[in-house]
Amino acid sequence: MSTNNPSIFVEELANELDKIPEQYWSNLLQIIRLFRESVTPVSEIHSQDPAIVEAIEDLGLVHAMREVKDEEPLSLQEALAELERE
Repeated sequence: MSTNNPSIFVEELANELDKIPEQYWSNLLQIIRLFRESVTPVSEIHSQDPAIVEAIEDLGLVHAMREVKDEEPLSLQEALAELERE
């Protein structure tokens, strides 16, 4: 099979589909979708789902909050002095 030429690939794929009984097409479609998901980078999948993006952001916030939970708050003067150093 030649995958370098898209038109030849599509033709070969169509020839193979013609050999598969129609009753199995839905199974084949599921297999193709699973394959696509397995080779699609996770970040690309996540970037398309707002709920997943929000969950990841929330998780990041939880981690950040855990990192600072034991820190003593700065006074206004200390905070301003720290900002000036940066």
